[in-house]
Amino acid sequence: MRETIKKISYYIIIFIYASFILITGYELFQIIQTNGTPKQSEHFLRFVQAGFGLIALQFPTVLRKRTSILLPQRISFLYAIFLYMALLLGSIGGFYNTITDWDKIQHALSAALVGVLGFSVIANLQQNGNEELKLTPLLSSLFSFCLATTIGVFWEFYEFFADTYLGQNAQKFMTADGTLLVGQAALVDTMGDLIVNCTAAAIVATLGYISLKKDIGWLEGYLIVISQDETKERKNNTKKKRRTK
Repeated sequence: MRETIKKISYYIIIFIYASFILITGYELFQIIQTNGTPKQSEHFLRFVQAGFGLIALQFPTVLRKRTSILLPQRISFLYAIFLYMALLLGSIGGFYNTITDWDKIQHALSAALVGVLGFSVIANLQQNGNEELKLTPLLSSLFSFCLATTIGVFWEFYEFFADTYLGQNAQKFMTADGTLLVGQAALVDTMGDLIVNCTAAAIVATLGYISLKKDIGWLEGYLIVISQDETKERKNNTKKKRRTK
């Protein structure tokens, strides 16, 4: 069963990579074809979004090669799914405008990933022998929840400034035809994002608490690991290079 899931995950990752490559190439071709027309700016924006997604997909590999940080396959897989849903389907495919609450799915997934990151930070600090950070399962869960919700709040700050200074409608304060919403209607999108973010963070924090309290091991396959062996090896290599100089 696990081997089957690994194969399916592998093919999905290949599909995501291929999709980003094809869309990037297609939009570059359209930029050339629509040179000097109003459509060119639209294709340029899509080209930048697809190109950014293609570069962002390399992030787990770069971390593994350049640092001692190892992302589990499950986290790398969810990260790729998030990029595909947010950029190719959401922004380029128009799902944010055509599918109700598509952005809420992104908020939930991102909050869950950041929540796992919170548990990873605590786990690595404690494994490194830091006696001052021997947190209880409750405090570890609270840290995970607070980190995820704080990142969600900062994202809403970004959307506010994007709307205010860049003329965007990230917080959905107006309708598609430009009609400004008034009162509570103008707050629905922002408050909905925050509620979804807190709910997803709370779910991850609760599952993490149960895993740590009962020693079930649910979190182990999702925790980001800092390899001590690789850290030592990199330090030794750095020292050798300095000596040769």
